[in-house]
Amino acid sequence: MTEYRVGICSWTDPSLIKEGEFYPARSMSAEERLRYYAAAFDTVEVDSSYYALPSARNAALWVERTPPGFLFNVKAYSLMTGHHPRAESLPADLRAMLPAAPRTTRRGEIDRAAFPPGALDRCFVLFREALRPLAEADRLGYVLFQLAPWVRFSEGALAYLGTISDRLPGWTVAVEFRDRSWVPEHAREVFDALARAKVAAVCVDAPGTPNAIPRLVEATTETAILRLHGRNAAGWLAQLHGDEPSVQEKYDYLYSEDTASSRMGYMAIALFKPVILMIRIKMSP
Repeated sequence: MTEYRVGICSWTDPSLIKEGEFYPARSMSAEERLRYYAAAFDTVEVDSSYYALPSARNAALWVERTPPGFLFNVKAYSLMTGHHPRAESLPADLRAMLPAAPRTTRRGEIDRAAFPPGALDRCFVLFREALRPLAEADRLGYVLFQLAPWVRFSEGALAYLGTISDRLPGWTVAVEFRDRSWVPEHAREVFDALARAKVAAVCVDAPGTPNAIPRLVEATTETAILRLHGRNAAGWLAQLHGDEPSVQEKYDYLYSEDTASSRMGYMAIALFKPVILMIRIKMSP
């Protein structure tokens, strides 16, 4: 029988915290909010791990504050997905690997090209150590590699994705593409490679921007992951053009009942064991 799980992409989103929208009081502590959330959903995505490597202490607290069986799906750190990390997020290990004056992006991030090859290897070690409490408690769902929109298909990039399961042994790993050079242009090659590497291909419902990948389902592992981003094209295009729209501006979209049903429909026909539906939500009007 297929197991379905439904959750939200971050239990700390500001639109959820606004009084009267989801949490009963704005003054709730971080612990109270997570406990309240876990009483309504059986899984959640950790978004903060993209911006900064998580800590093992926080991972242990997440386990303590949620019921048995609750799963945390964790975003991979920005340096692991082709993004440029923020300088203030870098742990001492990675900062020590940088030149004295590393090149930065227009937005002030550290250009990922400034890091030596060993930085990525160290990043995986730190990431794995931080999430060990979740894994040991059987509370880790999947690790999401949401590639930067400028990461295009190449043999080197595909080879890298083929290594991530080995770097995180025993964990469920998934990749979300955001450039059409992967899918549909090289779909068969990409999906076959992911299946061999035991990496789940994330199915995405997102705005139909010019470079958006098509909405399709491909079974590369036994776990199916559907992420609903909404269809607010203006917010997505603003980010692609170098702006910094807020989460609310980018994901301001309300699915109609018919549209949501159709999205669930194409997941239901796939013969997967677990199916995980993650929703990027904006509660406020």
